[in-house]
Amino acid sequence: MPLGAARFGLLGGVADLGKLELIETQTVSSVSAVDFTSLGSYNVHFLTINDYQPATDNTSMLIRLSDDGGSTYETSNYQWAHLQMYAPTEVFEHRSTSATSLEINRENGTGTNENGNAYVYLYNLEDSSKYSFTTSHSTQATKFSGQFAMQFGSGVYTVASSINAFRLLSSSGNLSATASLYGIAES
Repeated sequence: MPLGAARFGLLGGVADLGKLELIETQTVSSVSAVDFTSLGSYNVHFLTINDYQPATDNTSMLIRLSDDGGSTYETSNYQWAHLQMYAPTEVFEHRSTSATSLEINRENGTGTNENGNAYVYLYNLEDSSKYSFTTSHSTQATKFSGQFAMQFGSGVYTVASSINAFRLLSSSGNLSATASLYGIAES
């Protein structure tokens, strides 16, 4: 059989690598945080966040990690950096080497249609021999009268630990959103 046919799984037994497998979707309104405590067994997770809106103007979208199933969430040992771009031409760099959480974006607004959206890849969460890290991309209409902004960046939790839960939260006040967590199949 030609090699191309084998790539398409015609030989049978070929793995479906890279397939997104839905773990959980949560739609929340005016809550302090969204907790994901069942992560499955994946090396890479993919989180989508839709229609994120904080209750407090000018807040950041954050993630905190837990290694005890969500009883507590770590508030130190995070580092992150991202670029933020405003329409039409402004670009800013933001970073922290001593953060209390991983920042996904900032300056979210509370006005009508000032919702944010993001996707986040989370790597090595359950591998106790490696640091857990993220890459992310987000867009939103900001607190500045709905001005469009986007961010992309990365973050790391600088402790090698088996992470088995994480929390999505705002830097201040409650939030509303729909968040879906996927695992990426490797076999």
